[in-house]
Amino acid sequence: MNADQLDRTLRDVLRTWTPDTTTAAPTDLAGRLVRRRRRRTTLRVTGAALGLTAVVFGTVVVTGTGGRDHASPAHVSREGKLRWQTTLPGRTTWDACATGPGAVYCRGAGYDGVGIDTRTGKAVWQRKAAHPDGGGAPAGSVPGVRDGILYSYADHAPGTSYPGTDVVAIDLDSRKVLWKHKLADDSRDADSAVLFDGGILANTPTFKSTAALDPRTGRTLWTHKWKQADCTAAAIDGAPHLMCSPDSEKTPQRSTVVRLDPATGRPHTVATIKGMTSYVGRDGDTVLLSAPAGKQGYAGDPGPTYLIRVDTDTGKVTRHRADGPRGGVIADGVMLLVRTDGTALAWSAADGKQLWATPTGLRLRKDPTGPDTYELPSAAAVNLADRIAYFLDPTGNMVGLDLDDGTVRWRGKADLPKRPVDGGIAPELMTAGRHGLIGQSGENLFRIDPKPTAHGS
Repeated sequence: MNADQLDRTLRDVLRTWTPDTTTAAPTDLAGRLVRRRRRRTTLRVTGAALGLTAVVFGTVVVTGTGGRDHASPAHVSREGKLRWQTTLPGRTTWDACATGPGAVYCRGAGYDGVGIDTRTGKAVWQRKAAHPDGGGAPAGSVPGVRDGILYSYADHAPGTSYPGTDVVAIDLDSRKVLWKHKLADDSRDADSAVLFDGGILANTPTFKSTAALDPRTGRTLWTHKWKQADCTAAAIDGAPHLMCSPDSEKTPQRSTVVRLDPATGRPHTVATIKGMTSYVGRDGDTVLLSAPAGKQGYAGDPGPTYLIRVDTDTGKVTRHRADGPRGGVIADGVMLLVRTDGTALAWSAADGKQLWATPTGLRLRKDPTGPDTYELPSAAAVNLADRIAYFLDPTGNMVGLDLDDGTVRWRGKADLPKRPVDGGIAPELMTAGRHGLIGQSGENLFRIDPKPTAHGS
């Protein structure tokens, strides 16, 4: 059962004794529990005038966080320049951010979007939500910015017990909503709205269907429907693709990778794979899937796994027995993630073999209300020019690891206010410019330009 199926089941069961009304969202127990589950499973879930405060800093020496480094401590840089630090509008939660030309854009429960200049930390614009903290699901991502338009998520029926979700297009110059498009559920993840060449692929108001939308008008260009499968969308080489797996044990046990023609939506099956699979990501134009190598009931269950590579140009399928968990961020053939014990792991996207493991020294505290739930680190922000993968923990500790061998090349810390443990909520780290990083943890947003040691030093 995937995340959306679980959400729908949970909502349906709870509504049998929590009927839908027009009362405000705080009374919506089903919505609250679903949102809490989503917040605990996401990796990056993320007044007057502008309602923000910003402080600009000069050059600073960034102190380290301790921990054992693969490199000699003398070779681990702790220097960097904190460009700015700002507080996003308070009294609300912040879900996710995305970088655009010259700015970083964040959305939260009280705002459809806030834009911050990446050079100065000053707000360039903001748009409040129709109903602050109206009960909508937190967003796992912001679809992105293109051609002066911010694509974000908003509640479809704000203030009600089941607000639902719209994809919204906001013109950055006029700050007006150009169009809205209703989704079938309140999934607000990276595959709920995907930018491709010439349009946006988004879920439709009905399940097992997707629509290509005109970027400026929201007009439906074409639709595509399917049966007996759960599909994940991604743009590969500018074209929309669907990675589909059987939606139950009763349906034909085969998975497919389907390319949709950007202009017409005509489907082309790139490859068919026997059995259930789970979408991992992509390595260039190659789709990465995982599949059980044992007796697991579902592709994501614990146990031995295969890493399956599908070349979208030729349709060639290769299968490799994988060393362990895969996924996270995929950069230049390396899959990166950090475990709850603070260990960073890297696997080869070519064959699933583990490349290295490094203790990061990140501080991941336990949630006092759930002893088995920890704080999460950010997903990796990778600077390919320097070949460094950077990570951030919720309290502001940062580390930069060599992409090739896991050596610690930089440590830093942003001076963030003390806050209670919020288990299962990940901060966000993004690259900015040639060497910069933008970090978000709760309502705190900052930019730092690290100065790592040279490769191999």
